[in-house]
Amino acid sequence: MLLKLLKGSAIYGLSPFIPKIISFLLLPVLTKYLTSTDFGIIGTITSVVGCVQVFSTLGLQVILPNYFYKCPFQYKIIWREIYGFLSLWMVAFAILQSFLLYFTIPIEALENRFLIIFLSIFSTVLFGPTALLGSLYYQLNIKPIPVAIRTIASGIVSIVINYMCVVVFQWGYLGFYIGTFAGTFLINASYWYVVNRTLGLSPIYKFKKKSIGRLLYVSIPTIPHYYTGYLLNSSNTLVLNYYNKPQDIIGELTLCNSIVNTFESIINAINQVVYPLSLKYIKERNVHSLKQISYLYVYMTLVGTFIYSLWAKEIFSILVSNPSLARAYKYTIILIMALNYRPMYIICSNYFFYYEKTKQLLTVTFVSGIVSLALYVLLIPSFNIMGAVIGNYLGCLIYGYSGYLYKIYKDNKLFSINPLIFLFSQIALTSLCYWAVDEEWIFKIVVNIVILSVITFMLYLKIK
Repeated sequence: MLLKLLKGSAIYGLSPFIPKIISFLLLPVLTKYLTSTDFGIIGTITSVVGCVQVFSTLGLQVILPNYFYKCPFQYKIIWREIYGFLSLWMVAFAILQSFLLYFTIPIEALENRFLIIFLSIFSTVLFGPTALLGSLYYQLNIKPIPVAIRTIASGIVSIVINYMCVVVFQWGYLGFYIGTFAGTFLINASYWYVVNRTLGLSPIYKFKKKSIGRLLYVSIPTIPHYYTGYLLNSSNTLVLNYYNKPQDIIGELTLCNSIVNTFESIINAINQVVYPLSLKYIKERNVHSLKQISYLYVYMTLVGTFIYSLWAKEIFSILVSNPSLARAYKYTIILIMALNYRPMYIICSNYFFYYEKTKQLLTVTFVSGIVSLALYVLLIPSFNIMGAVIGNYLGCLIYGYSGYLYKIYKDNKLFSINPLIFLFSQIALTSLCYWAVDEEWIFKIVVNIVILSVITFMLYLKIK
C-alpha cells in the first residue's frame, strides 16, 4: 500500500514540483527584479480571476468520476455530453471573466489591461474542458506519467519565459503573466488530440438537455463547496484592496501564498492517488486498505508541513533576496500548517461524494469560507496581513473537521477516527513551530527528531 501510494504520489507530486523547485531556486534572482508592488498586482489580479473561476465547470467535475466507476461501459457518452456543454458554456464564462477583470485591474497595471485579460482567459476558454477530461481520465486509471510529462514540460516552458521576461527584458509583473500563459496554453492544448482522437471523447454539442439538467442538479450545489477554496485563500487579497492597503503589503501576502501553493500542490498531488483508491476501497468495503491510505495521507502532510515551518526562517533567507519581502517568513508558518486540514477533509468528504450527498457539503465547507471572509473583514483593518493569516487558519480548521459531525459520515464510515486528536495536534504543532522558528538550530534539530519520532510511532500503531 505504502509503495503504491508513494509511487503514484511521487509522479504526481514531483511533476509539478520539479518546475516549482526551479522557480524556488530562481526566487533570489526574480525578487531582485519583482518589487512588492509587482507581487501585489499579481496577487490582486489572481484573486479577481479566482473570484469566478469556480463557475468555469459548474461543479460537473464532481460527476465525471462517479460515472467512470458506476457506469464503466457507458461513461464515455455522459463524458462527451458534459464536454459539449462545457465547451459552449466557456464562451459565456469568458465574457463574464473579461467584464470583471476590466473593472478591477489595479491602477498600476491599467496600461496593459487588455493584454492581461487575453492572457488570463484565452487558453482556458479554448482548451479548459479538454484538459479537464484528459487529466481526469489518466488520474482515474492510475496513469500519472502522461500527466507528469505535460506538467513538467509546461512548467519548464513557463519558467524559462518568466526568466526571460522578468530578468532579461525586465517587464515586471507582465513577464509573470506571459510566462504563465505560455505554460497553461501548452498543457491544456496538449490534451486535445488524446481526448478527441485517441480516447474518442469528442464533444456532443447536441446533448440531451434533460440529462445535463439532471447532472447540474447534482453538481451545482457543490459550487459553494469549491468556492470555499477561493474564500479561504484568495478573498483576503480583495479585502486588503477594499481597505486600500498598499500593493507592497499585498505583495508580501502574495509571496507567502506562492510558497504555500507549492506545498498545496504536493498535498493535492497525493490526493490524486488517494481519491480514486479511496472510492475503490469504499465500493469494495476494503476497510484495511482504506484505513492505511487515509492515515498515510495524514502522516505525509503533517511531516512535510512541520519540517518546513520549523525551518521557515532559514529557508526564507535563502529564497528571498528582497529585504522587504524576506520579513514575511512567519506568516508562512501559520498558512502552511493550516494545510493539514486537507487530508482530514478528504477522509470525510469521500463518503459525501461517493453517495452523492453533495448538497450537505454546502454546510460542511461553505460555512468555513464565510467565517474566513468575515474574519478578514473584521481583522484586516487592524492587523493587516496577520488578520488575513489568522482568518485563513481558523477557516481551514472548520473546513477540515466539521464534516465529522454529519450523519452521512457517521452512518457510512468504514473505520473510526477521532478528529479531535488531530485537531489539537495540528494547533499544538503550529504553536510550537511559530515559537521555535527563531531559536538556535541545535534546539530545532532536537525538536525535529523528537516530533517526527512521535508522529512515526503513532502512524505505526494506527496502520499495523
